[in-house]
Formats: sequence, C-alpha cells, structure tokens
Amino acid sequence: SRAWANSMYGDGMKSFWTIFELTFSGCWPNYARRIIEEVHPLYSLFYFLYVYIVVFVVTRIVAALFVRETMTQYANDADSMVKERMKKSHWVRQSLSALFDEADTNRDGFLDIDEMRALFAYPKVRLWLTELGVDASDPDSLINLLDSGDGWKVNCDDFTHGISRLKGEARSQDLVPVYNHVKRILCHVKQLHKTADSVAQQSANHERVYRTCLV
Repeated sequence: SRAWANSMYGDGMKSFWTIFELTFSGCWPNYARRIIEEVHPLYSLFYFLYVYIVVFVVTRIVAALFVRETMTQYANDADSMVKERMKKSHWVRQSLSALFDEADTNRDGFLDIDEMRALFAYPKVRLWLTELGVDASDPDSLINLLDSGDGWKVNCDDFTHGISRLKGEARSQDLVPVYNHVKRILCHVKQLHKTADSVAQQSANHERVYRTCLV
C-alpha cells in the first residue's frame, strides 16, 4: 500500500498526474478506493467533494459552454449565409434592372419582342445568364417564358422577377403547380370531349328523326 501510495502521490508531479487521470479518465474509483480503505477513511470526504464538484459539475459545465459556443457559432454561420444569399439576390435584381434599362432603347418602360431578341443576341448577355443558371441558347423560348400575356411586352418588374424565377434548376414547389394546372386542363378537355360526343349523338338522332318525318 505504501509503495502504491508513493507511486501515485509521492511528490507534487505524481499527485498532479494522478489527479489529472482521476478527473479525465473516468475511472476515479481506482485512484480513491485504496486510499480510503488502506490509508484513512477520512479521505473519502476529500474524494466525495472533489468528484462531485470537479468531475461531475465543473466538467459538465465546461462541456455545456463548449456546446453553447458551438451552437452560437452555427447560428452565426447560418445568419451569415442567409445575409449573403439575400445580398446576392439583391445584386442580381439590380443587375437585371440595369440590363433592362440598357435594352429599353425607346424608353417606354417595356421590352418588346424585338428589343428582347436584340438583348439576348449579345454573347456576353447569354454567357452571364448562363452563369445565373438561365438557358439563353434559345432566345425565342426564353421570351415565351417571360411573356406575361401583355402583347409581347415585358416591364421591368416582370423581367427581373421572371429571370429570377428561371434562375437555377426547376424546383418541386415550382413544378407542382404546373402539374396541377395540367391535370385541371386535362379534366376540362375530357369534359369537352364528352360534351362534343353527346352533342354529335343528339344531332345524329335529330337528323334521323327529321328524315323519318320527311318520308
């Protein structure tokens, strides 16, 4: 027991290393039980207070502080990402608005089909739109997507909003409404088909009755 106690607590360095292992190794009974049982039972008071205050309380408080700091840093990173994305979106809208002003040669506040074709004919404009994720290889198809039904005229808001919506790959939340519209159109077409068949059948019946009456 004396040899073991001397090897563990014989001087300052040995005691420091033993307490370090006792604190962080998780096997503190191996370092405390022999001292309590073979040296003096009053050492149990010291180990009780040390293990309770330092091993369980302080270490868990430190761990909680580290976790809190990590979560705070994560939240800051998320906020920074959102701010960066908003900043980029604002810059894209400003750039599109400036592009609209350059393309609006007659200064009427609208881009007609000729102005849009002239705009999308510039290689730099097509390259920039490609970098944004907008396929500008077919200008007429892009113009059809931007047209809001106002006689092939697009104002600044429709232009910037349309390009922003077309930017990037198609998303599910954009495709689902299209799918629902197509389903409704298909239902209307089927109803029209049934109505047309019914009208044709009635017309044929009326024609047979008319011919019978003539005979």
